[in-house]
Amino acid sequence: MKATIIVLLSLFHLFNFQTENYYIIKIKGDIYNETADRKLQQGDAVKASDKLTFKQKDAMAMVISDSRGRFTLKYPTEKESYDNALYVFVKTALVTNKQNQLSTRAIGISSTISNLDNYFGQDVFNIIGDTLQVKLSKKYYPLSEGYNIVAEYNKNNQNMIKKLNTQNQIIYLSRKGFGLKNSGEVYLPHVNIYKVNSKNGLKILINETNFRFIDQDQLNKELIIIIDKLYDGNKSEMQNLLIDYFRDAYGKTDRIILSHYVYNLINKHIKE
Repeated sequence: MKATIIVLLSLFHLFNFQTENYYIIKIKGDIYNETADRKLQQGDAVKASDKLTFKQKDAMAMVISDSRGRFTLKYPTEKESYDNALYVFVKTALVTNKQNQLSTRAIGISSTISNLDNYFGQDVFNIIGDTLQVKLSKKYYPLSEGYNIVAEYNKNNQNMIKKLNTQNQIIYLSRKGFGLKNSGEVYLPHVNIYKVNSKNGLKILINETNFRFIDQDQLNKELIIIIDKLYDGNKSEMQNLLIDYFRDAYGKTDRIILSHYVYNLINKHIKE
């Protein structure tokens, strides 16, 4: 009897896996759904049994399922291809994201930043909106005592130096300040952040990172798809889900700003 129950449960989970929907949130490159006879588009739903053709081997899609969390669809590196035909079933192409499960962590609130190196990180730091304001700890960054925070970067083969602080222990990172276009996604690589003594010019490297100003319209489309497909009335769970999706799809950003951003988007979209 016990063995029969185990078999039935296994069949039930297999059936759910085969029939549940995986919603396309974000696409890089071209992927064709042979089963539906159409190119994958943002917002489409695919099933585990659907057959895909990857037009480029590095094409990928961020997806989210009805119940199993977030995944990446990509062509398996270990799979051999013949005649340049990158055919694969969805179930074979699904890669579980590291942060797949819903997060229940609390979003900590910090009034000041005491370590810019940890805050920005060394990979890519994402900025939502046209300007990011960062309040610095006076103990570690005494700007009122003759110190400045300066960004050094390359733009159009010219070395650029930009003072980031103005007053009240706040530094500003903005599209306008860096001389970037005011819309769409903009990537600014290899930015060195220094603490500079304004009296003697001595500068200390704090951090080397890459900044990316997010295409906010595109981000909203991705997040709204998730809200439309998976919102079940629990705003807290949806907020955590959107935060974790952002971390998977984009990477590091200001946690508090991201938390407020998705919270406001959920409330605005649900009212509409």
